[in-house]
Amino acid sequence: MTFTRSSPLNRVANAHPSPYPGPSRRVVHRRRLAPAGIWFDSQARRLSLTNGFRARGGAVRDRGRPTIHDVARAAGVSHQTVSNVLNGTGRVGMATRARVDAAIAELGYHPHAGAASLRTRRSGRLAYPIGAGDLGPLNTIMLEFVEALTSAAGRHHHHLVLAAGGPAGMDDVQRLLRSGAADAVVLANVAPRDERVAALAQRGVPFACFGRTEADLPQCWIDVDSRAGLREVTEYLVGLGHERVAFLGYTPQGRWDLDREAGYRDAMTAAGLAARVRTAEPDPPRVRQVIEALLESPPTAIVTGSDVLAGAVYAAAAQRGLRIGSDLAVTGFDGSMVGRLLTPALTTLAMPVGYIADRLVTRVLAEIDGPTGAPGELVRAELVLGASG
Repeated sequence: MTFTRSSPLNRVANAHPSPYPGPSRRVVHRRRLAPAGIWFDSQARRLSLTNGFRARGGAVRDRGRPTIHDVARAAGVSHQTVSNVLNGTGRVGMATRARVDAAIAELGYHPHAGAASLRTRRSGRLAYPIGAGDLGPLNTIMLEFVEALTSAAGRHHHHLVLAAGGPAGMDDVQRLLRSGAADAVVLANVAPRDERVAALAQRGVPFACFGRTEADLPQCWIDVDSRAGLREVTEYLVGLGHERVAFLGYTPQGRWDLDREAGYRDAMTAAGLAARVRTAEPDPPRVRQVIEALLESPPTAIVTGSDVLAGAVYAAAAQRGLRIGSDLAVTGFDGSMVGRLLTPALTTLAMPVGYIADRLVTRVLAEIDGPTGAPGELVRAELVLGASG
């Protein structure tokens, strides 16, 4: 491209001479990167910003709402990279993400709610709020659940979008919904009178829960019958001849912990045996203390509320020279990777996480078309017999 002395770009160069040595007529080439008035100075290596299009002669005219392509050109990336940053998908480096975020802020870009799908007005994404302990190294069953939920969403041609968890994290969920980045919400670890459930129901947001909701709220939930499961495994141990059967669980973190202890008590009461319950906070040092105290006068069997607790009993028993299976029977709950790695093989109650995930996705997609009024669904955990009891 050739510039004359009277061209707009030459006038810019004369008004702002280059700091670099060279001929006096050296032109500072300013290349337009975006219709939103973003110009790149090839000599000073900087962006110049205006509030609109730059027309011929350097004039600036107003423009409409910025698009994803404007952001892409401003950041020097593809529009797909911008989409990945907005949706939290794909692999985007920190430096690239920072450039995209800066361009979004500078242009005042906001995704159009219907841009993801003009035909269906849906994004094809489901929001899943992650709680503080969901991705902890010991909570392997929730890691497996998230994997199953992601796969289930994929089978239904949807994607799972992770969001901040807890009541405060509902703001993050609402932003996803308002921007059109998600069509519905899947919740897990639902507590009694869960504020998240009430907030979604009040706003008419389609959702499905892994965990029961109260009778006055939508019943779009799937849950495991923990009480029936613990009753079954306790009855199994009693049937083997154990009379001194103890229960080890967590200090209640949710309805499931209460139900598991209740199932154990149901079986012990029905058998006319004395219950021996011990609970601990989900903190490894505290769990070890409680197990050590329990083994001072060891029962013949310990029913635990999770495979992680069963693993802790294995370790404590080994230190005392107790053999799992012959000296001390131990059972778990979850059917998680932790339990599958124990030796001897752990007798446990396995939750059907794959089935639960698929039912949650099926149900929440049905809710998008309007409230179905369908009842909640209670599923049984499968008793998987190992060599531990």
